[in-house]
Amino acid sequence: MSNALVFQTREQVFISADSAVSVTIDGVIYRDLGTTAQKLFHVDNSIIFCSGELDYCFKLMEAYRFQKDRNIDSLRGLIYQSYINEAIDIIITEYVGEQTRVTQLSPYNDFNPVVVTDLPVGALNVISAGIRTKEAHEISFKYLMQGNTLESIYKDTYNEISFEGIGGMLYVYRINKDGVQLHLTHQIVEPNHMRIFNLEVLKDFYHNQQKHCIVGERIYGKVFMGTNLALEDEDGVLKFQGSKGEIFNRDGRLVSKLGLVNENPDVFGLWSFNDITRVKVDDREGFVIDRATTDTTKHPDGWEKVMWANSSDGTLYTHDLVAENIKIVNDVGKTILDAENNYLDIGDFKDIVMDNKLTTLEKMQVITELYKIEAGYHRMLEQAEEYKRSQRDDVFDIEAQFFSKLPSTIDLYSTTPLTNAYFDLLNYMSQYIEIVTQAPLNINVNSPKTEQTSEIPDRSEFILKFKTYYDEEKNLRNKIEDAQFYSGLNMGQFYNNVVIGEYGFIALRSDGKYRSILNATNGLALQKWEKNRWVNKVYASIGSSIYEDGTLIAEDLVAKRLRIETKLGGVLLDADALNFDFSVLDSIILDDVIVSTEKITLANQYKSITKQYLTLKEQINRYVTTIYNDRDSSYYGLDDARDQLESAGNELTSTYNSLTTYMNPVFANMNATTHIKNDLKSTRLEFHKKWEGFYKAYESARARLADFLEKSSLQLGRNYNNTVIDAENGIVVTRGNMMNRTIMNATEGISIEKNIGTVSSPVWEKRFYADLEGNLFADELSTRRLRILDGKLGDAIILDWEDGITINGKNGEQIRLSANEGIAIDVNSEPRFWIHNDGTLRAKRLIISDDDVDPLQLPDGSFISKLTVNEVKTLNSYASQDYVHIKDNFFKLYTGIGDTTTDLEKLSFHIEGEGHNGHPVIKMGIGSSLSSDNEVGFIRKDHDAFRFDYKAPGGYTRRLWMNNDVGIGSWGAELESVGAGIKLYTNGHTIRLEANASNYIEVTPIGVKIIGTRIDLN
Repeated sequence: MSNALVFQTREQVFISADSAVSVTIDGVIYRDLGTTAQKLFHVDNSIIFCSGELDYCFKLMEAYRFQKDRNIDSLRGLIYQSYINEAIDIIITEYVGEQTRVTQLSPYNDFNPVVVTDLPVGALNVISAGIRTKEAHEISFKYLMQGNTLESIYKDTYNEISFEGIGGMLYVYRINKDGVQLHLTHQIVEPNHMRIFNLEVLKDFYHNQQKHCIVGERIYGKVFMGTNLALEDEDGVLKFQGSKGEIFNRDGRLVSKLGLVNENPDVFGLWSFNDITRVKVDDREGFVIDRATTDTTKHPDGWEKVMWANSSDGTLYTHDLVAENIKIVNDVGKTILDAENNYLDIGDFKDIVMDNKLTTLEKMQVITELYKIEAGYHRMLEQAEEYKRSQRDDVFDIEAQFFSKLPSTIDLYSTTPLTNAYFDLLNYMSQYIEIVTQAPLNINVNSPKTEQTSEIPDRSEFILKFKTYYDEEKNLRNKIEDAQFYSGLNMGQFYNNVVIGEYGFIALRSDGKYRSILNATNGLALQKWEKNRWVNKVYASIGSSIYEDGTLIAEDLVAKRLRIETKLGGVLLDADALNFDFSVLDSIILDDVIVSTEKITLANQYKSITKQYLTLKEQINRYVTTIYNDRDSSYYGLDDARDQLESAGNELTSTYNSLTTYMNPVFANMNATTHIKNDLKSTRLEFHKKWEGFYKAYESARARLADFLEKSSLQLGRNYNNTVIDAENGIVVTRGNMMNRTIMNATEGISIEKNIGTVSSPVWEKRFYADLEGNLFADELSTRRLRILDGKLGDAIILDWEDGITINGKNGEQIRLSANEGIAIDVNSEPRFWIHNDGTLRAKRLIISDDDVDPLQLPDGSFISKLTVNEVKTLNSYASQDYVHIKDNFFKLYTGIGDTTTDLEKLSFHIEGEGHNGHPVIKMGIGSSLSSDNEVGFIRKDHDAFRFDYKAPGGYTRRLWMNNDVGIGSWGAELESVGAGIKLYTNGHTIRLEANASNYIEVTPIGVKIIGTRIDLN
């Protein structure tokens, strides 16, 4: 029994568990104080919480550790192999890629992984698993909202939830990109009155004859995501707050609500909206489409209904409706309005004027129809104007590189007949109704003309006026459709660079480099603009002296599913797919019976696929053996294609053999009827699957063969793993990240270039370049051995990875620079100057001078000259020794190995201060410790005095200062000894302390004399 508390962000995850062990007897939990348990297991780069029945948990984790390949699936496999209803709960916390991942495996969902990952930046996920999950989650979340630290949250939470099943030592681990670290340990504060597992409990346990003692109980784990959930990607954010869901677009703008979309009262459903329109589907209003309005008097919320379904009866209401192709029928199915066919049932005109009278009601119907006619008339004129002239009649210059044209002046039709019929109708009807204006049409429906019945002298003329307009409208519509058909092949502005005219079909690419031509004179041709003219690249010859008419000629050809036959009809290459009509097969087996005529069909199909199977199988065998092996090298892609081709070939053989075995009883007697169920002991589904299985295997093998052929052959201009070879650019190899590429061709030579731009907009800069003259240029050059020859092709400069740099002169001089040897200068193989790789400098003659005049040579062969260095140490070996160290403004004498931070400084000459204020100092002695200057003497000459200072052990100062002070009351010299007296001593001579000849004290071996003009004794 235990509890795991997880705090997860995108960057890191914390997981905890206690160490308590408990025993359950008769449903009562007891704490076993004598046992502690490990419930967090560190495996690879993850921490696994595994708690439940301890024996099973330990065995499972031990088996998982011994697995070679450890992952979630392998752990589930171990559980499935060993699980027999044990109490167990597992949480795996890890850092994968660039983020954390938490996975839970529990028996209540059949150990299917529940994965929590892809958290947005800044999001926090809190998970509680094991026992007392709800209490742990609520308590920790409360402390989290109060702003407590993570460490105090863990401590306080476990202190509150501790009982017989949770307690002991708390362990908290942190997992992030740096790995796994133990973050916190804490002794959990437990209740005073816990039930402890002891001898008496054990006696009662055996007295009651219990069969088993379970360590830990079944864990009811539950993952809590907290009150908020946010899922984010580059397209937007989905956010849940309890039952309220919100969707934000990529600009962070709220565009949809789902779940609890409104409150007071609560409304559940889906709302989607923008600044103009809102669509609502909810349990309160049903289906509603609103539009934004500024009239807040009628619509306080700023939204006006434009379409809605009545929530009580489902009736659909709308206003401001614009619809295309609308059709209205009455309750018996009769069409009232058909906009697609321009039909409106306003009553038959012959019925309206049957009595040669036009009543008020009939006039209202006619007025309605006239307004509809006006709308259709103007719409027809707009369409007519758009298609009146066709770009097909434009005049093109087909010899130019880019299209140029003059617009057409040919009208394909006239709108005059429709216009005449329209105004004739209006003029005729003006005698029965008051038409105020004809353009736009304005009819006074309140006119006395409308309110009275009118006599119609000629009923046929009345009908003819309407019929004439309708006929002209239909006639014009047909002409517009004809014009659209006439212009249908000319697409878009400049016809989308496509021309179909007297010259045939011409399609030009937008960059003016390629075009396609199809006509009866030249046939088919794909041309390229080269040297200011069009050159055929792929074409069908007509009238050629070399090729027969109709011969297709291509410089480069890539073909899929290609079939090549000989003149005699033999198949040289068949790349066509296996064609099989499964509808025929299904019709044969539909009645579960195969008759003799159907067997013939099946036999023909079987013979056909057998032939294609043998051909394909022979090709596969040839490619996976002879052709594959007939090469000097291979690569992973080709090896993988060969393996897949071989596997597909095996699958093809297997399905073919299975089909053959299955069909042998059918073909055994072609005249007998075969029952699929009774004779074959099979079903129609299995019969179908046998053929379908072979078909799929055949297509798969063909695809694998095509893939192998593609990977084993070279196609110019094709990108092979970022390598392109073509006749114009030669060989271009580009690195996968688009940052480097190598080019080799006969136009420019060889170059290695670097992309100093971006992947989408590369800017290539040459870094290594060999031109056609043999000149080599390189920004950076790495080589194992480089030889630079002189004019006689001798070695002038040699750069070698092992020997370093060797430079040969004209008269036997040689300079060598190597990490193995150091630096050496020889003349005729005689060493003159060298620096060993241990740092030692040797020279037969070393002259350091700032001019061309040789310095003075001393008798021992050395020279007097100028030498300026930053630092000097006089060491002769790595052993401890006395040496001199000169640097900056000091001169020091050390004893040691050359490390001035630890060696003993015995004597130092240096300058204290800077510039004019700097003064010389001599320091003598190593002192009694590194932290003080006791037992160290100093000699200083500053602006005030010449000083001798010394500190005796214990820090007692001894000093002799010779000051610059002059005059009465000044001390020219001071002698001080702190902590001890001052002694002046001489052996047999006089010591005199004299102010002048009249005042002195004299000490001799024979006595002491005090002479003074005045002697004061107090």
